[in-house]
Amino acid sequence: MSELLEQLRSPSEEIRRAAITAAAGSSDSSIVQALISHLEVESLSDSERQLAAESLGRCDLPEISASLLPMLASKSALTRTMAAAGLGGQATRAAVSALVGGLTDPVNTVRNWSERSLLGQIPAVKQYGVEALLALLGHEVRLSRSPAARVLGLTQDERALAPLEHMAEKDQDWLARMAAIKALGDLGIPHALELVTHALQSDPKNRVRAAAAEALGKLRPDNAEQLLRAAMESDEDEGLQKSAGEALRSLGFEVSEINDDGWE
Repeated sequence: MSELLEQLRSPSEEIRRAAITAAAGSSDSSIVQALISHLEVESLSDSERQLAAESLGRCDLPEISASLLPMLASKSALTRTMAAAGLGGQATRAAVSALVGGLTDPVNTVRNWSERSLLGQIPAVKQYGVEALLALLGHEVRLSRSPAARVLGLTQDERALAPLEHMAEKDQDWLARMAAIKALGDLGIPHALELVTHALQSDPKNRVRAAAAEALGKLRPDNAEQLLRAAMESDEDEGLQKSAGEALRSLGFEVSEINDDGWE
């Protein structure tokens, strides 16, 4: 038995937690099985079990999917959360499909970990998950629409352009519009420039305008400096000013303004 495996089975929680952290990304089947076993031991603290799930999320052995995919259907929110975290290294159709489904879970932590795991395997998402994510852009729950938009932007799949533009322009929820605007910046397609510029200048929600400034920094239009400096001068919101200034700096322009947040 390896020393690490012995430590994972130690009666000391401190030793076990250190071993769980060290086991992240392991390709040793016995270590991975020990981590999976940790998820099922109810006598362990929730935080230790969650730590084991996060370490599993950095492993890619196929037995992880076999054990964790059924857990996403559990009645226990903690179990579903651990499954979503642990599937982070499984770049398969089944895992991606299950994690996209996790974006509609009623529990926030499950949605958050499903999104985080998807963000960690964008190539697999691009291969297996784009159509399902596109369908979620019309979901009735904004906390499902928003993460779907964020993940889609990073796939840089052109099929997402029109649905994201519609969401950014028409969605009544500002959080969803903000996610769509950020996604359009990540998508990197110049066609979105007009809509993003309009959001920068006209959206009633300050955080959406700030997201538009960030997106302009990524889309890099020829008139980016003019647009961003104009926004900094005309918009009194400090968050917008900060985002616009950071976008300008990312483009190589000099910015000297300081806001109340201490940014300069």
